Amino acid sequence: MGPALIAIGDGTSIFGRLSIAEGRIDALLPGDGETNVSLPDGAIVAPGLIDVHTNGAGEHLFNRDQGNAVPVASRECARVGVTGFVAGVITAPWESMLHAASEIVEAAHALEEDEPHGARCLGVHFEGPFLNSKFRRVHRAEWLLPASARAAREMVDACRGGCLMVTRAPEIEGATDAVRVFLEHGVVCSAGHTAARYREGMLAIGLGFRSLTHAFNGMPPLDHRDPSILASFIQDPRTLVQVICDGYHVSPPMVDILHRTLGERIVLTTDFMPAADPGYHIDGGVMRTADGTIAGSALQMDDAVRKYMEFTELPFEKAIVAATLAPARLIRHDHMLGRIAPGMRADLSLWDSRYEVVGTMVGGEFVFNALAATA
Repeated sequence: MGPALIAIGDGTSIFGRLSIAEGRIDALLPGDGETNVSLPDGAIVAPGLIDVHTNGAGEHLFNRDQGNAVPVASRECARVGVTGFVAGVITAPWESMLHAASEIVEAAHALEEDEPHGARCLGVHFEGPFLNSKFRRVHRAEWLLPASARAAREMVDACRGGCLMVTRAPEIEGATDAVRVFLEHGVVCSAGHTAARYREGMLAIGLGFRSLTHAFNGMPPLDHRDPSILASFIQDPRTLVQVICDGYHVSPPMVDILHRTLGERIVLTTDFMPAADPGYHIDGGVMRTADGTIAGSALQMDDAVRKYMEFTELPFEKAIVAATLAPARLIRHDHMLGRIAPGMRADLSLWDSRYEVVGTMVGGEFVFNALAATA
């Protein structure tokens, strides 16, 4: 087992070896010499991928299968290089959403206490119910609610410290009161499913919104005379913009334009949607309901990285930032995830020369090793 090309996660790379101690990166070492980590010959090592917007895995949906979906997602995510994911709870009857979030957090804690068998569930992402009905898409209108401080507290309490992000329309009733509660508890406020234009977007950023959910989707178009909220998030350097990089939700040229405009503020996400019921089907590269409405993607994070490289012509070490350090920054976990550096968690993805994932390590332990399976 020799040294490897190590993509640090900050856009740079080195040729060398790694030392791991107690589940964390102990040192980055020169290419020659001893190490306690065996890496496959010719491997490319990167930080583990982080998916901050996924609705489930396999045929399991977080809303429906709740805590039972967490170990399934943990195993499935590890197969594509993901070492951390945020479980999405979409708009549903209020008590059902709270119960799902509570069950997900409990299951995530149980996984954390066990030996690593797959990706970590990092927390909960509420996509709804505080959305604009005009841009609700598959979120059912009868379940949408106005925002309030009381509702925000109930969401935070249900997660017992595990609420990481809430997607909501900043222009709806009660938005300001809810934002204050979320920010007090360290929850990322992400704008989405919104009719907001540029001015409303700037006001939202002033309130504390720092992320935009699935750019271009669930919002008005980026008109040159009356630009949408996307323009404000592109313009303000304090924000990060999430993109579903499957080539369908956003066309390849627009992905490239976003990259040229935003640089390392792009966050790749999947918005993966399992076939939640018999009416769901994959058509045109996306998951659709029976009436043809886009419900999410069929994308996996490793493919998102490859497509991002293709659409932008970025080298691997630069493209990987959008799937590692950028999402870690978004959920404020960049002090321990998203980079390969001493003291960071040894959550790693291993790739071959064709940029296919061949291994995934969580806490320095293999949770997926394609080479071992074929040895």
